[in-house]
Amino acid sequence: MLNFIRRRNPNIHFKRMLKPFINHRYFRTRAVDRQNACPTGLYGFDHLKSPKGFQRFVDDAIERSGELVDYISGMPPSAEIIRAMDEISDTVCSVVDSAELCRQTHPARGFVEEATKASMRMNEYLHFLNTNHTLYNAVKKAELDGQLLTEEARRAAHYLRIDFEKGGIHLPSGKLDRVNQLNLNALQLCREYGENIIIDPGHVDIFPASLIPRQIQHLLKPIYRLTSRVSKESLSSVDDEQEKGFRIITEPRTLSSFLQWTADDQVRKMAYLKGNSVPHANHEVLDKLISSRHELAQIMGCKSYAEFVMKLNMASSPEVVVSFLLEMSNLVKPRADEEFKTLRNFKRDICGQRCIDLEPWDEAYYTAMMKSSSYNLDSSAVASYFSLPQCIEGLKLLVKSLFGAYFDSAPMAPGESWHPDVLKMCLHHPEEGDLGYLYLDLYSRKGKYPGCATFAIKGGRKISDTEYQLPVMALVFNFTRSHGSSTVRLNHGELETLFHEFGHALHALLSRTEYQHFSGTRVALDFAETPSNLFEYYALDYRVLRKFARHYSTGEVIPEKLVKSLNGARDMFAATEMQRQIFYALVDQTLFGEQLPVPRNTSSIVSNLKRQHSNEKHVEGTHMQLRFSHFITYGAGYYSYLYAKCFAATIWKNVCQEDPLSLTTGTALRRKLLERGGAKEPADLLTDLVGDGIIRYHNGGIVPDVTSYLEEVELSENRKTGLLCN
Repeated sequence: MLNFIRRRNPNIHFKRMLKPFINHRYFRTRAVDRQNACPTGLYGFDHLKSPKGFQRFVDDAIERSGELVDYISGMPPSAEIIRAMDEISDTVCSVVDSAELCRQTHPARGFVEEATKASMRMNEYLHFLNTNHTLYNAVKKAELDGQLLTEEARRAAHYLRIDFEKGGIHLPSGKLDRVNQLNLNALQLCREYGENIIIDPGHVDIFPASLIPRQIQHLLKPIYRLTSRVSKESLSSVDDEQEKGFRIITEPRTLSSFLQWTADDQVRKMAYLKGNSVPHANHEVLDKLISSRHELAQIMGCKSYAEFVMKLNMASSPEVVVSFLLEMSNLVKPRADEEFKTLRNFKRDICGQRCIDLEPWDEAYYTAMMKSSSYNLDSSAVASYFSLPQCIEGLKLLVKSLFGAYFDSAPMAPGESWHPDVLKMCLHHPEEGDLGYLYLDLYSRKGKYPGCATFAIKGGRKISDTEYQLPVMALVFNFTRSHGSSTVRLNHGELETLFHEFGHALHALLSRTEYQHFSGTRVALDFAETPSNLFEYYALDYRVLRKFARHYSTGEVIPEKLVKSLNGARDMFAATEMQRQIFYALVDQTLFGEQLPVPRNTSSIVSNLKRQHSNEKHVEGTHMQLRFSHFITYGAGYYSYLYAKCFAATIWKNVCQEDPLSLTTGTALRRKLLERGGAKEPADLLTDLVGDGIIRYHNGGIVPDVTSYLEEVELSENRKTGLLCN
């Protein structure tokens, strides 16, 4: 799944410390006013009533930030310095975050173009902020003078200073200029990489149409070609007929469904090869990005980009991460080897001895078939219990049971939405009032961001002793309606994705930090995915599912036997899936790790690591790194997903499993994990919630204990004494 989260680009360090909302009229959004029916702009910002409004939005953000810079230059009390810095953060990122969401989701080209211009202008302004010695000196003063009264304020000063230094402000002017140029280059390369994926997703044309399973035909584009009809009597061409086929756009989501459902192995092979060999332009883009990031790291005194970005993570160094990944690889290999042989034999039983081996384009198809046959699962029958409206009711159930809160529809003012399908929800507590707002953009459409993601619009922030800025988020999905159905029905994997992204949203909506710098998901990268992975468990537990999963036509509650079958099927190839994630993480570490004097071919890196850490064949001419966008957004941080799986397994077992829907469970999650955001060290949050057994210290860094995860997927018999386990 590409349930990939929308964190700030790590190449612009000030963006990590600058996030949205201030006590200033230009940057308040009426998204938080449920009663106001007056026309407004996108997301409740009055500026954004038209595409050109982005220009004024940028102008006012720069003007207000300049006023705050002037105020800080007067060296006010330390607490005021930090609060003003946080306001600059809000001001700038009100524009940056709104522009990013607009770029990815707005159907109007004019809005997208103006949002792109606004984003670039703000990134240029960030250069001024990043290199402003007045701000840097003020933050250093605040950190050192001992006048900050709260732990969070002291932590904010410390990390603001570190963020400045990660941008090179302490370097000589020539090196500082080069650092800023490299950061801007990297930002542009990241954007090019993503745009190339959209521009060149690849396609294959398949004739006849009968080769394509009916259940996925609605995902594909019908095409026609002329064929000659031959007379049986004369054996000569008589006339032309139109033959129907389908064009498969081999973007990842469609390709995944296609490989899972298509029986013809040659058709699967064609689609696999095309989808895993484009976009060709990203060869050069990725090489340039690796080079830029490596040069940046070396200027900053680090051996690699991985070392540079990991200093503030729990792992603390690439050595700790690689050690963790290699031990995990050894732990799962025996079971993964067994799973591969089982699947290969299953294919041979079906195809006969003419099928010698399991090809890369076979795995998804035979895995789905084997799961279905082993557990008597029918995908359409499963989806019958997961209509999208009922799944949204499941989200409402979660917040009511766990937190005593309500997740209800909220009206939107004219101009606030970007598409008629968008919903707005309010998280409301009967005693505490409104806690935050969430936009839901659920359905696939042309030109929209192709995956599933959480976008920030505003982070939570204490404005005064009596006023708190409410967080505003957006969840973006690409669910599609089945042919002939007006209601979307999810498969079980899509349900997990919905709950995963909702976990990210709750992390933000329930955050109650003093500074938006630490709001919600603004945490160490290798902690950010933990809440979202934890909430996936709620999509697997029958005690939860029986509360909302009902047959769309009969109203029947989902049978417990079916849920057990779903979970059994899900875990059938758990070691193979873990091995795949380890492989991705090792590729990520190698791409952005120490570089050899002669640049390495990225395809060679991928093929070599695949041979060492995967049973899947590498097919010459394929280049998965060309559109694995997590290498771009999480550069040297993809291992975070594995950390999160292990942390979440331990939290579920020790905190949630006994009574997953109780208010006691929810209170523990909220008070000890979600509401603290990044205002406390993640290791302390995890230990406070679970106890000492959830983390391990290794070579100056932190790794997760894997015991609960291994037990969960029945790999505990392969455990070895080492850094990962008790």
